[in-house]
Amino acid sequence: MTLAPSLFLKCFCALIFVPFSSVSSGANGTETAEERVARLKRELMEAEAAAEAKSSPSGKSPSGGEIPVGALVIVEAKEGGGGSGFIAEMKGRKFFVTNIHVLAAARGAMLWTVDGQELQLPDIAFLSKKRDLAIVPLNWTGNALMISNSLAFDDVSIGDRITVMGNSDGAGVATKLRGDVDGIGPEEIEISAKFVPGNSGSPIVHDKLGKVIGIVSYMKDLSQKDKWTEDSELSDIRRFGFRLDGEIEWHRISLEDLYEQGELFANFEERTYLLARTIYMLKNKRTIMTGYASHDSLGYLFEPFGENFSWRRGLASANNIRKLDDFVDGLERELISDRSSTKKALKVNYFKERFEQVDSLRDYSQGELKQVSF
Repeated sequence: MTLAPSLFLKCFCALIFVPFSSVSSGANGTETAEERVARLKRELMEAEAAAEAKSSPSGKSPSGGEIPVGALVIVEAKEGGGGSGFIAEMKGRKFFVTNIHVLAAARGAMLWTVDGQELQLPDIAFLSKKRDLAIVPLNWTGNALMISNSLAFDDVSIGDRITVMGNSDGAGVATKLRGDVDGIGPEEIEISAKFVPGNSGSPIVHDKLGKVIGIVSYMKDLSQKDKWTEDSELSDIRRFGFRLDGEIEWHRISLEDLYEQGELFANFEERTYLLARTIYMLKNKRTIMTGYASHDSLGYLFEPFGENFSWRRGLASANNIRKLDDFVDGLERELISDRSSTKKALKVNYFKERFEQVDSLRDYSQGELKQVSF
């Protein structure tokens, strides 16, 4: 499934590519080619706005940065936290729009519009193969946001004012964050609005157009700058969203399958970070993270340090050394135990790419563990 340009964009393209022989040179007060293009573009933008206003339940098109709050969705996760999303019209249908990583973690979650309507999702979703973007078809008669079908056609530029509205910090209330477009790429945009966890899935609305030009997705921490960026004026934390225009290749999946994929990856990621933290503290601080003893799958590694382990004698005890060696062997086993099976089981492209990123930390941790000795 691929998103195509809007009907008006197609009409516009068909009209502007006319033979030069049919366009006047502009002498004697007639239109030049440039004037004709400008007029056609203006007329088509007005026609598109009128059509969108007609299809809006309120009969009005949200312009000038106005955001119909009934189209904003708060995702309240079952075990705390959450994310954001919104309802938008695409290809003549209404969809719930959010990030793949938000929807995949939404098993048992409550979805509410900001004006209090509960959202029920069917067991089907469409995932972008290259972007952190998920859409779920809805039978919806309420408000919906408008999406820019072409940032180029809509003259979206660096420096334009934008608004991000969503569930900041997963607090369960909608917040409005102002900012600018800092950068535009083929699939992503960078913005200055200081969104935080919980804003994932929030719409990035162009203030002047009143249209969604992207969806909040992730942040990059560049606080550790290298020699090439240390004198840069760029912020230490940079924020990015994915564009919703252009050619998007979609993959259909059931929500149940998506939940399973998300849980599989989340388990691998959580184990990876816990193992990496444990190995770091063991190698660099000579500290055993006994607080992890209650962990479901890794807690057993820490059990020997609760019985017959002489903390007072430390490395002077042969029994202590033996238990520490067994601990290192156990960490090494766990670093490789689920790598192959997880990689094989992941089918969603987003999680396959994230797996490669997280798996590189396993490689690093293995190298660190080899340097541990007692």
